[in-house]
Amino acid sequence: MRGSLRARLRRAALGCAALLCAAAPATAFNPEHVAQLTATKSCERCDLSGAMLEKADLAGARLSGADLSGAMLAGANLAGAALVKANLRSADLTEANLERASLQEAEMNLARLPRANLAGANLAGAGISYADLRFATLRETILSDADLTEAKLGQAYLVKADLTGALLNGADLTAATARDAKLYRASLNGAKLVRAELWGADLRRATLFDADLTEANLRAVDLVGANLTRARLTGADMKNACFCNTTMPDGRADVSGCRECEPPRTPRSGR
Repeated sequence: MRGSLRARLRRAALGCAALLCAAAPATAFNPEHVAQLTATKSCERCDLSGAMLEKADLAGARLSGADLSGAMLAGANLAGAALVKANLRSADLTEANLERASLQEAEMNLARLPRANLAGANLAGAGISYADLRFATLRETILSDADLTEAKLGQAYLVKADLTGALLNGADLTAATARDAKLYRASLNGAKLVRAELWGADLRRATLFDADLTEANLRAVDLVGANLTRARLTGADMKNACFCNTTMPDGRADVSGCRECEPPRTPRSGR
């Protein structure tokens, strides 16, 4: 009786294991495409999903339209790579070098990019919502019209980055350094900018509904036409900030600086 029960339990366990294996996603990349990329650094519109490319030297690679979803690219050198319209969803780009790379219209939702070097990269219009970009280097990176909804940008280095028209709703920019950043018309509703360094940033016509700017450095920031309704500004340094048709947290319009505003003066930025 006991032997029969053990046999039934064993068969049930084996059946469950088989079902789990069947449900688990198989490696989807095309081995021939991986070999082509390795040999030529060119594999446009290739299937590289889930490929193991950690620390690969892919500088200047041509990967436009490639499927790199779930690819393991941690530490990879993608400097100058062409990744236009590439699918990088759930890809691991931790500490990857994407300096001067082109990622226009790339999909990077839920991508992992902490400490990645994206200095000077062109990510205009890229879908980077929910991406992990903590500690990433984004100096002079072009992120105009990019979707960074709820992205993690804590302590990211965004000096002189171009975020014109970018969507940063709900993004976490705690202690981020964004001196001289262009945030013209950017949407920062509900964004967390606690202790963020925004000296000299261009926030003209930006929307910051419910944004948390507690202890942020807003010196010489241009806030012409910006909307700060219900924003939290406790402890924020707003010396020499430019207010003109600016909607303040209490809903009133501040026009105090319309005549006196001067071009932002910022300290030297370097890293």
